[in-house]
Order: sequence, then C-alpha cells, then structure tokens
Amino acid sequence: MTTPRRLWLCIVLIVSGIHLMPASGETLLPKASTAVVTLDVFSGRPNPTWALSEQRTAELLHRLQALEPTKVETPEFDGLGYRAVRVELQQPGNGAAVVTAARGLVTLDRADERVRYTDAGRQFELWLVNTGSDQLPPDLLRYVTGEIASKPR
Repeated sequence: MTTPRRLWLCIVLIVSGIHLMPASGETLLPKASTAVVTLDVFSGRPNPTWALSEQRTAELLHRLQALEPTKVETPEFDGLGYRAVRVELQQPGNGAAVVTAARGLVTLDRADERVRYTDAGRQFELWLVNTGSDQLPPDLLRYVTGEIASKPR
C-alpha cells in the first residue's frame, strides 16, 4: 500500500474517533475503541451481533489498510437472506465509523465521508463473517459463507 493511502486511512480513522498507535512493523492497534459486528441476514427479527477482541480489531484495521480504493458503486441488496456484514468501530464520546462488506465492496462511512474499497474474491467479507464462527449457529454460518462463495465478484 502506498504511503499516501495509509496516511489518508489513518486520518479518516482518527477523525472517526478511532485513535491509533503504531505497533511493531506496520500493524496498527486501536486504542480504547470497540468493534461490534452485525450480520445483516434476517428480516423481522434481530440480526446476530458479536464483539471483536482487541487483537481481531487490530487485524480488521490491518486488512482494511490492505484493500484497494475504488470509485465503484453498487446498489444495496434489499431482498431476503444475507445482505452484508457490518462492523461499528466506536470510542465513547468520539462517534463511530462503520465498515460494511458486501458483494465485493467494502465501504468505510464516517459522518459525511464515504470511502469504498475493492474486496477481491470477497476475502475481507468472508474473514469478517468468520470472526463470528463461535457465536453463530453452524447452519447459519454455512449458509452465509456459501452465499459469499457462490457469488464472487
């Protein structure tokens, strides 16, 4: 990843209230933030959610950094079944950033800012869903990972 893109991502995350501190190598670790993942799969009942550990949150940010920016826009899927996986990154008192992965795109939203990234092979999306493997019923996990694998972008 080029230095200007990394700098831009750090600026977006800092403005979002996600304070970063450098760790060994190029990994960025969140400081005092939370990450809650929501699997957008149900209609008419609550969607499954789970929290990411500090280590998984750091990995999320590292994986986000590795994605290529894009200008591509796709309409949101509004049918039944699996639609997307979202993660809300928040630090109390400083607002939130929301990362949404669906159909080969990853979107980072903060206030009035939106940045899109290409998710080649939907690997980021699949990884994010699998962070809930110990929280999700096995049949639901199989269904969602099957949907992701059967519709590569």
